[in-house]
Amino acid sequence: MFPLQLDTVAFLRDYWQQQPMVIRQGFQHFSDFLDENDLAGLSELDEVDSRIIQHHQQQWHITHGPFDDFEKVCLGDWTLLVQGVDRYISEAAQLMEAFKFLPYWRMDDLMISYATPGAGVGPHFDQYDVFLVQGKGRRRWKVGRPGDHLPVFPHPQLAQVEPFEPVIDVVLEAGDILYVPPGWPHEGVAEAPCLTYSVGFRAPDQQQLVNALPAIFDEPGTQNVRYSDSGRQPVSHPGKISRAELTTLKSMILETVTQPQWEDALMRMLSDQPLSLDTPEALIHAQQLPGLLAQGAVYERIPGCRPVFCEHTASSTLTFYINGEAFCYAGEDRTCILVVLEGELISDIFVKNYTPDNAFFELLATLINKGYWEQKEDS
Repeated sequence: MFPLQLDTVAFLRDYWQQQPMVIRQGFQHFSDFLDENDLAGLSELDEVDSRIIQHHQQQWHITHGPFDDFEKVCLGDWTLLVQGVDRYISEAAQLMEAFKFLPYWRMDDLMISYATPGAGVGPHFDQYDVFLVQGKGRRRWKVGRPGDHLPVFPHPQLAQVEPFEPVIDVVLEAGDILYVPPGWPHEGVAEAPCLTYSVGFRAPDQQQLVNALPAIFDEPGTQNVRYSDSGRQPVSHPGKISRAELTTLKSMILETVTQPQWEDALMRMLSDQPLSLDTPEALIHAQQLPGLLAQGAVYERIPGCRPVFCEHTASSTLTFYINGEAFCYAGEDRTCILVVLEGELISDIFVKNYTPDNAFFELLATLINKGYWEQKEDS
């Protein structure tokens, strides 16, 4: 639905995490799949993360949703921002799919913003990669070089930087894209009422990886060895910790992450997504699925669902992860499950092309009952 006009090999070689790039008409004939009223409707929901940033009477204000009265918060130059729209609208998830030349585990979410003329969130930089896709209207973007940019906090919840010398100064129109790597300061100001689609990416830091470490002990078979020091000698001072003791304690941590279970805990963390799940009223059985598909039913991933896996060639089982949950396929043909994980629709045509086995239908039933796959409404 959103064919991306980009030489992805050249982009990854010359720009990804290296320098910003303006992609004129990255999406040709781009058409918005929602408007500001639809976005406002999403921001009224309790489960949706939204906020309005105002610059009014030379003051910055931030108000978090859900919203029930927009008159008080839509004063001056204002921007409505809604996070994770790809988890609620299928077209938003399809827009994210245009960037799947990058792996799912690096994708974060799609934030959509609506801005009035003159509105923006001020000069700032992010710690993640972002593709800024312009929808209706026009927005002027400036991008500076990374460096020691002085932080500014005009509001306790709004981190900005001082004005910078731009190396890019460009106006984007519908279908244009601006890629900004981490650490590059940028600022966007609406020149007309406009929608901007921010495709964000994530990269775990060392603290996040360490915070995931306790999850390894939830995995069956993990060894939890306690510190031992039999045969030790009397200490010269009771407050002293020897260098050898510190080395032993550090080695205990290193031994933990070398256990096979650490990979499973890590995969669970990398697949974690705050998905909005709607489980079926009645459980479906694997034996029902071939008949339902033959009658015209079509099943698809729910919006925002992006499975990840790390294939081990020595194993006959393919283990993949969704939302921190592990699933296994031990069937004879992995081709069918791999295309499904990438977003292939499951229909009668799919069955005729791939002839999936019983293990596939057992797995599909589980995914449907968990709420990760659902029947298309028009099927």
